[in-house]
Amino acid sequence: MLLGACSNPFFFSTPVFHDLTPPLWVGSLLFWGDKMLINEACAKSNLTKKALEYYEARGLISPKVLENGYRDYSEADILTLKEISVLRKCGISVTEIKHILSSKNKSAALAKCKYVTEIRLQRLQTIQQCMENLIRSYDVEREFDYLQSHEENLLTIKERLVLAFPGNYGLFLSLHFGRFMEGAVDTEKKRKAYNEIIDYLDHMAFHLPPELSEYLEEAFMLNERLHDLIQFENMTNQAMAEMINEPEHYLAQHHQDIEEYHAFLKSDEFLNSPIAIMQKKLREFQKQSGYNERLVNNMKVLSPKYADYVAAIESANEHFFRAFPQSKDIYDLN
Repeated sequence: MLLGACSNPFFFSTPVFHDLTPPLWVGSLLFWGDKMLINEACAKSNLTKKALEYYEARGLISPKVLENGYRDYSEADILTLKEISVLRKCGISVTEIKHILSSKNKSAALAKCKYVTEIRLQRLQTIQQCMENLIRSYDVEREFDYLQSHEENLLTIKERLVLAFPGNYGLFLSLHFGRFMEGAVDTEKKRKAYNEIIDYLDHMAFHLPPELSEYLEEAFMLNERLHDLIQFENMTNQAMAEMINEPEHYLAQHHQDIEEYHAFLKSDEFLNSPIAIMQKKLREFQKQSGYNERLVNNMKVLSPKYADYVAAIESANEHFFRAFPQSKDIYDLN
């Protein structure tokens, strides 16, 4: 007898099973044959039942549903659950994890999360310093001024920029605008500009077409390491600085290159390319979403340094359009 020696009274009233036929309750508790039910999945992933159910509800995993309603987890599901576990322990939100899991370049997606974490660590350092100051001397007025004088709000903008745009395009924008974010939001005018920027970034998803979102993610996917993206931003800034500081010299030195580039921009090869189509969509998006009016103009209010930078670019553009008047048509500026 298979169960005759069992001391549990339940089993004495249960029919005897053949040695090769497991009782039904075994399948309900663990697995049946080659099926992996939730208990085994929990054991393999070191996660709770509630966690597995939650991740399934959020669309992070999709185990097979059996006729009796039980979930049959695959080894691929277990690997995904382990991946989720690692990312959650890194402090990454479930929303961002879902994006990472679906990304074609997970390293690139993770680089954005790492940058956001660094911003939050900067904010945490400010908070810790405030707490230490209060422990030594509980002066709320002093610490209120201390927090106002630090870059709490500007760090928030850098974080929102990263999260508002797809792929690492938001990371690129955060690095670009971030170098101008110094000082504090210490006037009513700056506060109004800050609130306008946050509102713009919070509603970004409503303005961004899906195909443009996919393009931006693909375009910035190659920059899978933060170091690479910073290097790209620095190279761009260096070229811009060269043109801004000595526009006439720069244009004279690169006149032939610019002419050849403009010829390429007018060619059928470029005009019919996916890049040209998406660049047009990007310009349309910026116009429709109020990118210049709501983001750029308010950034100039928040940062005098950025306002000076934009003024220098506009001055350099005047030299550029005098040297290449036909370029206004190429860049759709007429």
